[in-house]
Amino acid sequence: MIRRTLLGLLAASLALPAASGMGKRPEKNRLTFHLEGDVSDGPKMVFPLQMGNKKRFFKKSPITFTKEITSLKHFRSEDGNYGATFTFNKAASSRIAALTTQNQGEWLVAMLNGRPVDGVYIDQPINDGRLVIWQGIKQVEIIRFEYAFPLTGESNKEWKTRLKGHEKQRKEAIKAAKEAQKERNRRKS
Repeated sequence: MIRRTLLGLLAASLALPAASGMGKRPEKNRLTFHLEGDVSDGPKMVFPLQMGNKKRFFKKSPITFTKEITSLKHFRSEDGNYGATFTFNKAASSRIAALTTQNQGEWLVAMLNGRPVDGVYIDQPINDGRLVIWQGIKQVEIIRFEYAFPLTGESNKEWKTRLKGHEKQRKEAIKAAKEAQKERNRRKS
């Protein structure tokens, strides 16, 4: 079982990009997972993160990339935000299994859009190609992921139908917002 730790005491996170403009698809998220390194690797190879009361160093080179995700399943987390289970393609799954086998007893940290969101202690290999972020994902980031990837168990057809439903809801919301603005402007006149 992989134990998790709260990264509540991390260094200041980077600002989240502003929400996308009305009528446009959301920006894409950038999700990477990084293995623990050593301070002796040097500043070109590792970056520091404060985890609780200890500073740990993580390799800058990630073990996974966003483009290797095949699906996700999100859930509400204890911190009020979201968590998610990400399923990776076959090549990434093999790499994750090998690296988690070799690096038991070390930490793995998730970086989302340049900010650390959660970390896990590796105490056994991950052979199913799924990595979990237990907390720290914002709602806007979940929406971006839902546009980019199908939900776990959802077919491509179901995913595309769901996206069309989102587009329809967005257009209706834009129309309602414009009508409300017209009504406010009319009342002011």
